[in-house]
Amino acid sequence: MRLALLSFSHHGRSMARVTRELGHEIIGVMDAEEAPRQQLADEFQCPAFDSATLCLDASQPDAALIAGKHNEMPHYVQACVDRGLPFLLDKPFADCADRLRPAAAACIERGIFSALTLPNRATRLVARVQQMMEEGSLGDLILYNSRLNNGPPSRYDPSPSAWHNDPKVSGGGCWAVEAAHGIDTFLQCVGRKPVTVVGAVISNAMYARAVEDVGVGVLRTDDGITGIIESGYSYPSGARSGDHSFRFIGAKATVLQRYDKQGNPVIEVHTTQGATFHPDIAHPARMRNILRQALAALHEGRSFEPNIADAVRILEIQDAVYAHARANPMTNGPYPLGAPGV
Repeated sequence: MRLALLSFSHHGRSMARVTRELGHEIIGVMDAEEAPRQQLADEFQCPAFDSATLCLDASQPDAALIAGKHNEMPHYVQACVDRGLPFLLDKPFADCADRLRPAAAACIERGIFSALTLPNRATRLVARVQQMMEEGSLGDLILYNSRLNNGPPSRYDPSPSAWHNDPKVSGGGCWAVEAAHGIDTFLQCVGRKPVTVVGAVISNAMYARAVEDVGVGVLRTDDGITGIIESGYSYPSGARSGDHSFRFIGAKATVLQRYDKQGNPVIEVHTTQGATFHPDIAHPARMRNILRQALAALHEGRSFEPNIADAVRILEIQDAVYAHARANPMTNGPYPLGAPGV
């Protein structure tokens, strides 16, 4: 398949690398800024453009890979929709739901293929939990808890992704950048049930930056399933990239994912009979698998989940957590936080 990449970051370059490794061709790249655009041109040895429309019209790809600045990604989606072009979309999709919603609605109305590249969907953990829910061995889901805590925001400063630390572009900090993963897995577990945000904190206590370094959202379904989702920039980066974990508590079993001493993800299934331990796959393999699955669905003419409709729902919850936290001085700060863009 012939693909165009729209923008270097957030994960644009890595998406294109993996796609090429899977046997596809990158025939055009785009970034509005000269330095990252040149990096893409050099790496993929193809024409480079400074706008999405020029890139798509000149390269005529079979599909597009969309990444980039949060507040610009909906424009790239719209460019694909205007051309009836299928696309794969990196998180966080947009800086807010309102900015993505018009392009998403047009995409759905026209029946254009879309896929979100959310690697939790390709884990053995989620597959095992889904199987246990279907066969009844988990029992009713009572509590879901996820934590995705990476290194400090300063890691973005020297990179083409420095705009992550500008809330007018990104919409916020760790919650805007990382929360989509945990929210998506919660929504995958609860299905189409309505979800209400009942608690939230966004804190910049660690680095006193204009973006938060800890974000916590507490979600609740009408039938009593609780979701506690944490994201952060507060891990001491070094030998490992972060502190990541999952917990699914059902009426009959608890399923955890943690890490062993070597940093490999391990699934733990706890029941009244004891605990069993199972290896999961590492993050690079998860990303590779989700891209492979999405491109296979596109090639075979199948729909894919998650898609652009799920992106809007994730962003709506993300936005509601921000609104809840910003409404009370005790649930944001303690240092001044920058305002998101409009």
